[in-house]
Amino acid sequence: MITTLLALALAAAPAAKPAAPAPAKPAAAKSDPDAKPTGPAAPRTVVDRVAAVLNGEVITLRDLEERAGAEWGRVGALPSGTERAEQTRQVLRRAWDSLLADRLFRAQATTLGLEVNDGQVEGAIEDIKTRNHFSDAQLDQALGAQGLDRAGFRLQIRRELESMQVLNYKVRSRVKVTDEDLQNYYKTHPSAFGGEEELHVRMLFVPLAESAPPAAVQAAQGRVERLQQRLAAGESFAALVKEVSGGQDGDLGWLGRGHSQPQLEAAFAGLADGQVSKPVRAAAGIHLFKVEGRRAAGGKSFEEAREEIRDTLVQEQTASYRDQFIAELKKDAVIELRLADLKN
Repeated sequence: MITTLLALALAAAPAAKPAAPAPAKPAAAKSDPDAKPTGPAAPRTVVDRVAAVLNGEVITLRDLEERAGAEWGRVGALPSGTERAEQTRQVLRRAWDSLLADRLFRAQATTLGLEVNDGQVEGAIEDIKTRNHFSDAQLDQALGAQGLDRAGFRLQIRRELESMQVLNYKVRSRVKVTDEDLQNYYKTHPSAFGGEEELHVRMLFVPLAESAPPAAVQAAQGRVERLQQRLAAGESFAALVKEVSGGQDGDLGWLGRGHSQPQLEAAFAGLADGQVSKPVRAAAGIHLFKVEGRRAAGGKSFEEAREEIRDTLVQEQTASYRDQFIAELKKDAVIELRLADLKN
């Protein structure tokens, strides 16, 4: 499957122009319609079987194998047994769902006179290469890992672009994203746009040597207690810092997680804005910290994230309407499933 790669191209793909409808080609009949596969054997060794019939067009097991791509080879390498049988059923079912949607959209494109030209296909491929920083060789390697060559890739891109044109024609008018929708998404997804939290921290430091005698320790602790009492009475933390430090403001700036000594960071990491820590003795003194504020470093403002959010919501709505549209098309289609793995 190439859904991940194609998704990068579809957003930037140009719209196809309507063309004269092409006459439908009659489907060739296939043999042995009632045979049931026992699991994926090695590629190109399985006799072709009829898997389904869609509006008179035969879909073969080989068609499903090709649509499944590398997944078919993966399940084929599993040892025989229940697990392989279940994996085979799931792979075939996903391949059928994908192929069914493709054929239904293709029929709609023909009915509506929509077509995708070679320039649009090549443009989509170049877009995929650019977004993934792929050279031609790297793209071919990525395709090979999915069981595709360049010709098959072009064909699938053409089909996907045709599907997008049908969606644009049929359901894009239903997609509505308001400014309120954008605001709500931004507010309810803070982790997507917030970046790493940083705290603006100020420190009050009372010197105390690590080897200080008990009398000096008691004197320093008493001094800190008196400072805490003054803070509780409403005095400014910054003013007390300057008083104790001889004019320095104690501003440590904006600190992210992991940028301070663990013992000291633990003292202020959980504080609310405006809150002062309990005294912490570390290194050469006793520390008091105050959190002045917090911010998201490297985050995006709403205006910076607006178009990104819009794209996300448009894609979500389009995907939902796509599923609804496929369900409508299936109701009007004549579908006969022949392969047992597709019936369950």
